[in-house]
Amino acid sequence: MESEVNKKLVFDYFARKTSPLQREQIGQWLREKANEEQYYEWLEEWENKHPQYLAQIDLAHDRYSLFLQENPHTAATPNPALTPSGPSNGFFRQWLVAASLLLALCSLSTYLFRNQIRFVTYETGFGESRSLQLPDQSRVVLNANSTLCVPRWGFGDRTREVVLTGEASFAVTHTPTNQRFVVKTKKNFEVVVLGTEFTVFARKRGARVALNKGKVALHYQEGNTVKQLTMKPGELATLDRTNHVAVNAIRQTPLPTTEAGKRFVFDETPLQEVAYMLEDSYGLQVEIKDRKLAERVLMGSLRAENVDQLLQSISELLDIDVIRQGNRVQLKSH
Repeated sequence: MESEVNKKLVFDYFARKTSPLQREQIGQWLREKANEEQYYEWLEEWENKHPQYLAQIDLAHDRYSLFLQENPHTAATPNPALTPSGPSNGFFRQWLVAASLLLALCSLSTYLFRNQIRFVTYETGFGESRSLQLPDQSRVVLNANSTLCVPRWGFGDRTREVVLTGEASFAVTHTPTNQRFVVKTKKNFEVVVLGTEFTVFARKRGARVALNKGKVALHYQEGNTVKQLTMKPGELATLDRTNHVAVNAIRQTPLPTTEAGKRFVFDETPLQEVAYMLEDSYGLQVEIKDRKLAERVLMGSLRAENVDQLLQSISELLDIDVIRQGNRVQLKSH
């Protein structure tokens, strides 16, 4: 038996040449999350080298055509001996219904599991950010409470499409073939780029795209109309709930992504927008009853290691009361 799990042993496993002890060894190896990606890569390589079935389509077509010529179509006459009747007919119908339901459930489970196989999913919790390097060397900072799905196979070769829910900053590398890099969202819009730095925000109340460097095309659907917008560096495109787009200039240069989650820059940012950020990034339920207070703006740069420090800084900056009870936060004037 092999002393460790390697490519040859796993290939033998795919070919059903391993012993029970070796299969148990591979099973234990797969219990470690870090080994799953390697397993799927070897599985794709082995399947490409050992296709399970190659259909002989031309030969099958010729045989079927010959069969039709030798057996012209005639109206079929049911054979009474083969037609279910009486109680057995009811049982046969029940069996068909059960079989159909089972097939539907299997199809659904296969569809749901298919995405787990096709994509590597990166997630962040509330108050957490994560730096990633994609297979094409593009860099991503995934902000709090966000999810990024990246194709498990072929990324950088056949496609450079990712799916984002939440917020992330991208620094996209250029490829010799000028291959597009596409960020898709569930908000009916996608960002198409060649090589650039930008930030995408896609949450339930709307979406934003801030372009720092390069050039991007924003594809979106407003009502029943599919539209496209080409953005320039320094522009901020904001999409509301109906995907209506407004383009403005970015007044504040974004901070380096390495400081994401620790420094917060506010440039005439309404307190209501800050409240939304606290909800999205930290899972807080923020209440501002005073409309005038909600419209007050923050100016400046704040450093905070956690959300409590951030709330304290906001309280001191605006001279307001911040009352927190669990995940509920109330902002009010003195």
